[in-house]
Amino acid sequence: MKINNKGFTLIEVLVALLIFAIGMLGLAGLQLRAQQATSYSHSKTAATMGASHLVERMRANVAGVNAGDYTFNGAVDGLPPAVLDCNTTTGCGGAANMAQNDLREWLLTLDQNIPILNGNAINADSSVVVCLDSIPDTPIPVAVGAGINCDGLLGQWTIYLDWTERRDERENFEIKRQTLTFIP
Repeated sequence: MKINNKGFTLIEVLVALLIFAIGMLGLAGLQLRAQQATSYSHSKTAATMGASHLVERMRANVAGVNAGDYTFNGAVDGLPPAVLDCNTTTGCGGAANMAQNDLREWLLTLDQNIPILNGNAINADSSVVVCLDSIPDTPIPVAVGAGINCDGLLGQWTIYLDWTERRDERENFEIKRQTLTFIP
């Protein structure tokens, strides 16, 4: 008796579909990881650009920097009040008002990319600190705002930005820190 082997059997088709489905699940997982990496990259870029923006504002207001008007701790200070007609130091009524305006505008701009504000307060899952710190240490913090030691020495300004970011689909969160240091 001669067996006719034309075409595929149903079992072969099902095995091929199973292998294809497993491959597609792997690709879906890879796509999810790529999307998470892109999200983290966007947050880190926004934090870096935001910190650089504040540094440029501080360099434009040397009197405010020298007076320490840019010292800011979001956990204590919250969102600074608005200063009307503040486009130059003279329009602001002085370097301190310009520093206050710079910090406010910077926080509002930063909030558009990394949600750090809750009304006029800094979110509990974020930390923003601008201070004089001679030895800025940037380890991954165990808690938002932890390990920041503003010693006020050497005239070296440091901007610390901490935020929490979703790490995976199981609602696990990871603390991120971006630090920028400069000497005016």
